[in-house]
Amino acid sequence: MKFEGELQVPFSSDKLWGFITDVEKVASCFPGLKSITKTGENTYAVVGTAGIGFIKGEYKANVQLSNIDQSSKSLNLVAKGTGLNSNLDITALVQLLESPVRLKYSADVKVSGVLASIGARLMDSAVNKLLNDLFECIKLKAAN
Repeated sequence: MKFEGELQVPFSSDKLWGFITDVEKVASCFPGLKSITKTGENTYAVVGTAGIGFIKGEYKANVQLSNIDQSSKSLNLVAKGTGLNSNLDITALVQLLESPVRLKYSADVKVSGVLASIGARLMDSAVNKLLNDLFECIKLKAAN
C-alpha cells in the first residue's frame, strides 16, 4: 500500500526540521506508543499498542532513520515490525518544502498476516487516521 500526503505549517522549515529530527519529540505524537529505546546511531526499538477494527494488541518494531540531509531537509525511514499476528515493513521518505512551508511524506507499507487479511479498505482508513493524527500533533507541538 502506498500513502502520500503533505502538511502545511505556519512556521519556518528550520523549526519543523528541528522537531522531526528529534525522535523523542516525534514519538510523543504516536498514538499508543509505550516505549522507544535508542539501539544505535539513528536506530530505535519501539513498543506500542494498536488496533484496526476488531484486531487489537501490542506491536514491536525496529526503526532506522537514514540519509538525513540538513541541506535538502529530507530523510528516509525504514521500519520492520511484528505484532497482532502480522508483519509490517515500512519504507518512507520525508521532505520539507518551502513557499509555503510543508512536510511531504511518501510511504510504502507492506503487511502480511492477520492485518493483511482484513483488507486494504479497512487498513487504508485506519492508517490515514493515524497519519492525520500524527501530523496534526506534530504541527501543534512543533509550533511551540
